Amino acid sequence: MGVRGLTSYIAQRAEIYLKPFELHNTALVIDGDNLACNLYKDVTGSYSAFGGDYDDFYRAVVEFFQVLAECNIRPYVLMDGGYEERKLRTVGKRLRGKISVIKKINPCASVTLFPLHLKEVFIDAVKDCAVPLMRCVFEADDELAALARKLNCPVLSYDSDFYIHNVKYIPLITLTVKVLTKQRKQGKQAGAAQAQRKLKQHEAKHVEKRTKSHKIVSGIKTSASESPAKTGKTYNYLDCCIYRVEHLCGRGALSPEKLPLFAALLGNDYIARSAFRNFFAVGLGKAGRSRKLKQQQRRIRVILQWLREQPAEAALNKVLSRLKKSQRDSLVAQVQAATSGYSNELCHSYDFFDKHCEAAFPTIEPVSEAEEDEEEEDNDNDNQVNALGSSDEEEEEQEQQDGDEQQSSNEDDDGAEDGDAAPPDTEIEDKTLLFPQWFLDKLYPGHLPRFFVDLMHLGKYINNPQIEHFAHHDANALALPILNYSFALLHHVAGEETRPELDDEGNPLPIEYTYLTRALRVTNVRYYRMPIERLPAYEFVPSSPDARHLRVVFEDQLPHANVPLLFEQLELLPEDLQLYFLAIVYWLHRSEHCDLLHLHALLVCLVVLRTVDVTIPAERDVREFTRRFGRILKAERAARDREAAAGDRRGVKSTLLPLSVPQRMDHVPKSDCYLVQANLLPHFHMQEIFKKKYDLYSTTVIHSFAEFQSVVYQLNGLNALLNQPRSSPRMNQLFCGAFIYNLYDLLRNRIDVRYHVEHFLLADSRLMFDFYCYLYDWCATFVPHWKQQSESEQAAARVVEKKRLKKQRQAARKAAAAVDETTADPNAEQLPKSENEADEFFDLNNKFCGLKV
Repeated sequence: MGVRGLTSYIAQRAEIYLKPFELHNTALVIDGDNLACNLYKDVTGSYSAFGGDYDDFYRAVVEFFQVLAECNIRPYVLMDGGYEERKLRTVGKRLRGKISVIKKINPCASVTLFPLHLKEVFIDAVKDCAVPLMRCVFEADDELAALARKLNCPVLSYDSDFYIHNVKYIPLITLTVKVLTKQRKQGKQAGAAQAQRKLKQHEAKHVEKRTKSHKIVSGIKTSASESPAKTGKTYNYLDCCIYRVEHLCGRGALSPEKLPLFAALLGNDYIARSAFRNFFAVGLGKAGRSRKLKQQQRRIRVILQWLREQPAEAALNKVLSRLKKSQRDSLVAQVQAATSGYSNELCHSYDFFDKHCEAAFPTIEPVSEAEEDEEEEDNDNDNQVNALGSSDEEEEEQEQQDGDEQQSSNEDDDGAEDGDAAPPDTEIEDKTLLFPQWFLDKLYPGHLPRFFVDLMHLGKYINNPQIEHFAHHDANALALPILNYSFALLHHVAGEETRPELDDEGNPLPIEYTYLTRALRVTNVRYYRMPIERLPAYEFVPSSPDARHLRVVFEDQLPHANVPLLFEQLELLPEDLQLYFLAIVYWLHRSEHCDLLHLHALLVCLVVLRTVDVTIPAERDVREFTRRFGRILKAERAARDREAAAGDRRGVKSTLLPLSVPQRMDHVPKSDCYLVQANLLPHFHMQEIFKKKYDLYSTTVIHSFAEFQSVVYQLNGLNALLNQPRSSPRMNQLFCGAFIYNLYDLLRNRIDVRYHVEHFLLADSRLMFDFYCYLYDWCATFVPHWKQQSESEQAAARVVEKKRLKKQRQAARKAAAAVDETTADPNAEQLPKSENEADEFFDLNNKFCGLKV
């Protein structure tokens, strides 16, 4: 939800509100969505404009949890679910912001755009690390706090909501993901020393600096770099800062019951700060002026001082008296919901982990003596805050006379767009009761994407745009028939069919959902009503896998494809690629913007990621790759050069010939992977030309791959709803946006693409090239006829390309000749021509040339 300005306020006073903490030997509740977004932002950086580098992101997530394991930290990851109705206003506002970013996309810009499969790749990585994970029904904040209270452990996130929750909170900005080692002290000496230590001034400045730069994880290092000072028992830990709600309240100052009202006065996603304009102007007074503090920081300080002097109920009544009647119920509902969250013992994640995870909770941490001692110091912290506030007041009194009227007119930076507060939802203590049990059984383990909650609860689909060509329709429009079929299945469960509502005349109304997406060529949001046009062809039983529904979608949407042959030939592919290649066939038939070059780029990327990254250590930096594996590359290249000189070229071993081409991929030698990776490594990075001429970056090429990602996303969602009749694709082994874009850019100028792949891209691995050919030949059977080229057309294209290259060479020779003429001797015609080469040369421009020595 977010409390506006509170993160910066705490960061500027980090030495008061944050305490140094050594994270080790404990449970840790993690906000999964927050961690995923911040990790991707730090890992990919400027490469987010190419549709998503899922391979790098996957490795970063795995390394992060490996670091936690080295410190004996037991993580529990909770993911967000759908949106609540009261947050739709904020969702629409953020959607417009994303659209404006896409319209002016620049590959070198610092704005990070999250790809479509980000959360699914994150879930795959977390499950591969054997970390307990659960997707909540709605926002995970309350569930995170409830689980942390049950386990008596910290919450790791970067959300200002946890500054007012009654939990131990570790801001992700303060976590150093680097394993440190320290000697274990005897007795209670370590806990007492840690509790008494306060944040140093340079450490507090470091927190504030990282908060302003939005840099979360600067570098993940798994090896311990600090050796213990003395010999003895040691332990690994992560350096961070911890926050407790007592740090903000202080003893006898601000009670926890006032925190929900404090958060609401600052403004959040559910009620606009403009709703309190009258209260700020009359009831609270002016926030003053200061050169050091921004307006929101001054407002926080004044609100804290005012709330300390007011009883909780009296403060709420004074605020309500200055609000519109339509806004009062919303504020009261928020305060009551937040207050109940402090003592909420309903925790579905605890029950889920206890039931589905083996030995999920080995121990529950008791309250340590260090925490009890820390509460006694809160009074001192409160005095520091008051002293800091009084110094700010003295500065403001000198400057307040200049522009109070101007300040009051500009105090609300949200504008009139936020308007009134959103209407409160009908509060249900257990919101899981809104959904059937079969749906929760698929949602909790993370099988279903979060948009299924919106379809079930709100009847809406919010299409977050990808990197797309702004002049085309949104990329998800290609996959709308798949989404419509998923929506039809949700309302036609065997024995639980949804009955349509009736109009005034008694006629049934269509069952429909609202599709929110970007408008064409305009920075705005459009709403479309999408009714169920076709009922499911077969009965939908959620507990049993049924692949027939997948076949129905292809029969309806691909009239020119041989669907029976398609599903028959699908068994020839590895299980983890079957759904992915169904998406490729759907995309080739339905997209107007893709061609066979897009297919070649996808297949080469698939072969490389699926083979190289699982055989040798993944390394994307060219210098680091050369440093680590330079000797291996040099020796293997020399051996192959000697074999080539002797006329002996490496091929497929005789022992592998009885195996099918896909089965041979498990036997690719490491030497092939090292050489192929060394050749292709520069293509994993953004082209240098984009830094000088970023207009060469083509969004039309990206749009085609965005359409493909949408098809994979919707097919994967339908497959999960059908209880996984096909294996879900692992996007970290299939798709790397920057690599695919560079491959397309490289191959589009080649006459014979397969020849170039064989002799240049995959020249050092016959097994990998055979697998590429196998996959392309499989796809060629199902390529629509209007995208296929006959042999005569291919020959004509080669002739045209040869003529073009010939003209290019002639133009180059003419240009070179023109350069020679400009640099020739201008007096050459005045010299007498002689056939005798022995004649002496006389330079007319040199008057001493005729002298003889």
